[in-house]
This record gives sequence, structure tokens and C-alpha cells, in this order.
Amino acid sequence: MNPSTRKTVIVVVLALIGALGGLWTSHMWRSISAPTTPTLAPAISFNGLDGKPVTFAQYKGKLLLVNFWATWCAPCLNEMPLLVKAQKQYGAQGLQIIGPALDEAKDVQALATKLGVNYPVMADFASADAAMQTLGNKQGGLPFSVFINAEGMIVKTVLGELHEDDLHTLIKTHLPK
Repeated sequence: MNPSTRKTVIVVVLALIGALGGLWTSHMWRSISAPTTPTLAPAISFNGLDGKPVTFAQYKGKLLLVNFWATWCAPCLNEMPLLVKAQKQYGAQGLQIIGPALDEAKDVQALATKLGVNYPVMADFASADAAMQTLGNKQGGLPFSVFINAEGMIVKTVLGELHEDDLHTLIKTHLPK
């Protein structure tokens, strides 16, 4: 085999390995889980961009979707338009989304404004990181979403990007009756 052909074969093999590794990682990274039995959401508080505290408890009686994200996270940015649409579509039926960001307040505010985010966002890195750990995201991966039902019970967690069909199914399943 001549050197040029050998290099081409090596590049193709490495590209295939990379593509298969990416597919496997994507499949393993995106995980939807539910506690075997719903568990009570812990008392967690974040500081809103306005400096006022935002707690899970203040949304009791609603389906609360807590979506942890960051401005530098591509999958987070991909799903944000879906979340804006879902808040608009289901808000009157009892959905409330909140978005704690692991980021700087100025970056979060600028991006939220640019994307027309219609739900509360926070920029409280330390609190958001600690909350993710408490809620089961030991890897620290983003995005990370937690569904808390109207009774304050964690009914579903999703590590990885939410997809439209899954999001609508989860919301419809857990909206308050």
C-alpha cells in the first residue's frame, strides 16, 4: 500500500471511530429517568436576576420544570425555543418553567432577552451546581431538567437535550388535573 492510500485509510478509520464514539456518547449522555416512586423535591432556592429568591415551594400546585443550562452549552440553546413555546402553550394550564444557569448574570440576561425567554431565569452558579448535585446530576452535565409535579414530587429527570415530542408527552402526562 502506498503512503498516500495508507494515510487516507487511517483518516477514514479514525473518522468512523469518531463518528461511532459520538453516536454512542450521545445515546449514553441523554438519559430520561424517573424515580421508582416519586420523591419529594428538596427545598431549593436560587437568586433571580433581580436579586429576589426563587424557590421550588412558590410553584407548588403547578408542574414545575427546572431546566439547568448555560449560555455556552449548545444543546441548552437548542432546546430553549422549545421551552419558550411550551411555557406559552401550557402556562395557563399549570406549567411553570424556571431556568437556573451556571453562568454570569450579564450573559444570562443578554441571551434570555435575545431569545425572548418567557420564564424566570437565574444566574447563580454555586446554587445551581449544588442543586443539580442534590437532584441527582452527579456528572454536572447540561442541560439537566427536573419535572416536579403539583404536589412537589420529582417525577422525572432528563440529562441531555429535551426533544419536542418527549417534552410535550412529559408535560401532558404531569400537568395538574
